[in-house]
Amino acid sequence: MKRYFSLALVILFAATAFSQDRDLATVNYTLSKLKYNDTAANAQQLDVKLRLPVYQKNKNVLAGVVGYKHVSLNNFPSAYSQSLNGITFQGAWMHWLGSKRSITLFAQAGLFSDMQDISSKDFRYTAGFRYRQKHSDKLSTGLGLAYSRQFFGNQVVPFIDVDYKPNEHWSITGQFPVKPKVLYHFNSKVSAGVEVNGEAASYRLSATEKSNQFIQINQWTGLAKLEWQFAKAWQFNFGIGRNFRQTYKLYNDASTTPWTIITIPLGEKPDPVQKIDCKGLNMQLGISFTPFFSKKE
Repeated sequence: MKRYFSLALVILFAATAFSQDRDLATVNYTLSKLKYNDTAANAQQLDVKLRLPVYQKNKNVLAGVVGYKHVSLNNFPSAYSQSLNGITFQGAWMHWLGSKRSITLFAQAGLFSDMQDISSKDFRYTAGFRYRQKHSDKLSTGLGLAYSRQFFGNQVVPFIDVDYKPNEHWSITGQFPVKPKVLYHFNSKVSAGVEVNGEAASYRLSATEKSNQFIQINQWTGLAKLEWQFAKAWQFNFGIGRNFRQTYKLYNDASTTPWTIITIPLGEKPDPVQKIDCKGLNMQLGISFTPFFSKKE
């Protein structure tokens, strides 16, 4: 029994090492509709993550996340690849600086490609840190910075972690400005609210057929959210809203490395070969598994 309890603690730490998400496993599906040149199109995305316990001793925790992402671009121009894939491996070291403060260092390597002919040019890398402090039972905050070597250049994402529960009905959580969420909790199982999500990603295309071109995808999305916890450890979530910014850019293999803050470019950058810039409907469905504590904790 003691061995199983220790394993449960390690998994719990693994689930919280990277962010405020406490889920051991998640599966999310996203549908984004768009229109360009009077042509209706859509982008569908499947995102799967599994958090792995690695090591925990005293004030130190090592943890990992394995992720898979599939993006399907339907009815896009022929120059775009229809199927894009991402496979990621992330590791983190978290050190407790007392009972209320912690610091986390994390790194990620990922293969992002159309999987036609894989090479070293298909890999992207991310590293960063987060400092977190618990101020009271109602409020925890954190500061962090992430750097990513994207195919379109260097991307920096500063963020502020907030976990604020002023009472039993309201919560404000997430990473500001990239993924804040406000929820009203009707009871221990059902919650509803709003979420904003900013995302930037890039995928390398075939060296043989596309001369190592890459696709850059930028999205800023506002969603109305519904979350329902069932069977103690499972949660279903549904979101519907709009992409108030949605761009799909096709670039030739980059010879320069411009800088970007989140999705905002700094200075000049190469012109895309093709560009789709539009707004549109966004719908999300997801399910997550959190075996060792409820969402209300």
